[in-house]
Amino acid sequence: MEENTEHLNENVYFVNQLYRDFLLPTILGEDDTSVLYWAGKRIARHYDLSSFEDLADFFNHAEFGTITKVKERRTAIIYELSGQTVIDRLGSKSNEFSLEAGMIAETLERSNGQKTECEVAIMTKDQKVQFTARFN
Repeated sequence: MEENTEHLNENVYFVNQLYRDFLLPTILGEDDTSVLYWAGKRIARHYDLSSFEDLADFFNHAEFGTITKVKERRTAIIYELSGQTVIDRLGSKSNEFSLEAGMIAETLERSNGQKTECEVAIMTKDQKVQFTARFN
């Protein structure tokens, strides 16, 4: 059973990598970052993600990795995305996490009612991705 799950996880990763890291950037060209960010916001609305728990469940189900809240301030929240999927993506030189950033921004906007923007920082040494969501 464990072997089948491992094989399934490899297939999911391969399909995600094919779409996210090859096909979409090829089609979208220079606009891939902004289009993926917008698409992430749209996905959060479509799947009615309106809390951190919703977002974490979605990331887990979609095999994006494990998202954790690192720090919360009055005007910003910092999250980190980690796990084998993130390590694999960073190892394959895929540094595009705009889809996730858009999802985070929209989920926070829906939960706190404030305009929210999210920035991405790659933490190469730690093999994690940091997201800083800023709001008014």
